[in-house]
Amino acid sequence: MADSTDSTNGPKVSSPAANALIYVTLISFLAMGLLAGWRSHRNAGLFLKAIKSQSVWALSLNFLAVNIGAGIFFTLPEVGTIAGITGVFAYAFAAAAPLFVFALVGPLFRKHNSKQWSMTAFIMERFGRPLHILYSIICTLFVGMYLVSELTTIYSVFQLLTPLHPLAPMIIICVVTTIYTAFGGVFASLLTDAIQCILIFVLIIVAVIVIAVNVRPSSEAIQQVGLVKPTKMGGELFVILTLAIAFSNMYHQGFWQRTFASRNDRELRWATFFGFWMVFIVTALVGMAGPLAAWAGTWSADSDVPGSSAFFTIIASLSGWVSGLTLVLTTSLSCCAIDTCQTALFASLYDLVEQKVNIWIVRAAVVLLNVPVILLAMRAPDILQVYLLADLMASATILPVLCGLSRRLDFIHWTDALVGCFGGIIAVGCFGQAYLGNRHDGWRLLLLDGGLYVDDERVLGAFCFAPLGSMVFMFFFAGLRMAVTRLLGRPQFKYEKRKDTGSEASLTAKESRQPEAEINPISDTKC
Repeated sequence: MADSTDSTNGPKVSSPAANALIYVTLISFLAMGLLAGWRSHRNAGLFLKAIKSQSVWALSLNFLAVNIGAGIFFTLPEVGTIAGITGVFAYAFAAAAPLFVFALVGPLFRKHNSKQWSMTAFIMERFGRPLHILYSIICTLFVGMYLVSELTTIYSVFQLLTPLHPLAPMIIICVVTTIYTAFGGVFASLLTDAIQCILIFVLIIVAVIVIAVNVRPSSEAIQQVGLVKPTKMGGELFVILTLAIAFSNMYHQGFWQRTFASRNDRELRWATFFGFWMVFIVTALVGMAGPLAAWAGTWSADSDVPGSSAFFTIIASLSGWVSGLTLVLTTSLSCCAIDTCQTALFASLYDLVEQKVNIWIVRAAVVLLNVPVILLAMRAPDILQVYLLADLMASATILPVLCGLSRRLDFIHWTDALVGCFGGIIAVGCFGQAYLGNRHDGWRLLLLDGGLYVDDERVLGAFCFAPLGSMVFMFFFAGLRMAVTRLLGRPQFKYEKRKDTGSEASLTAKESRQPEAEINPISDTKC
């Protein structure tokens, strides 16, 4: 099954075996996706929303699916090789804990509008078109960055484990997921993700058992290498990663689709609880591959092999069939991540055009957007760097939007929230300039050039000042606007729900009774 190669890459899966494993896996997922989509492909309600369609366990598995992808085999072990066990558990906690945010915020959205089906629909109701456009564009860019990082990962995996050129199977993965998500929409993605996660659980358990039996580092090696004791960087990662992932999840439509797919608030809370432990266990197990590789001697900080490849150095030391198992596992994870991103991308684009464009045009746009994503992925950008940039952008812009849920903040106008979003970005640059002592390096902190693992607190400060700055700018501008309005003798803005509908909202000032165009959720009509 495996061809012998150099000691760095270890045994590779042969071309015939690699083709068989990849394409049988993809054909199986295509069949599952089309069968799942048979129920939803003619029903716009299930295709776009799938509201209240998922049980606790199905939703728990879906929360796992939207949290993981093939990239975990690179980013998590790398954290372990740098920040040790503390860093691994920091990452695992940070990946899992933000699910509880949806258990808290999801019911608030439903209370605001019982027919709520996406974050963008809420923003349209509460803040109006300008902020709706901004959020939809950020969502589209954000999900696009996730797609780039996921395809970069699978491209690298195929290079490491097979003699195949990675481009062809990478394109086929995109084609397969595009077909069944375009056919069945959100409902098909939810059902296939649940089934895929069950398979992934089985494969990870088998992989853990095989590694535990064959890789047994001595206590002397563990003491010599270290990575066991708590580290300063590991402690900082608890804060940085938790903030980064919690805020970035707010821009991922896949999380909102799953939140509103819960049957009720009680089942949503249970699903996030079970999902937390699933995500925590899977990410912690994968992340421990980093320290384990260092203890076992398959990876060393002195070698030319990057820490992101630590997991694959362990695989290289095992039998060839383990490489085949890893190939199936990474292909399955990529299908989970990519189909979720594609349905999220569709939702973002459809919201951007206010659901006024033919649904097939939006489907075609999603297909076309795969082309630049694949081209960017072939350039092999730093996966963690891509995630960090997206996370920092989310941290700087999401809190002003969430403030719209509070009845006590009904005085917040869309201009206040917009200024807050840009203020969060400005705050990071100002902090960088003050902390690093010069304008050039300070404002380049917005790009996070040094990555996550730096010797100082610049990254920690950036992720703390981004949300703080957005709130300061928003409230400062709101106060300034209200003061000017009062001086001019004009009535103050106050957001009010429309009494006649009970769920729809008006963005007019209190004194103005001009009704806005109603933003009605899409009815369950034929696509």
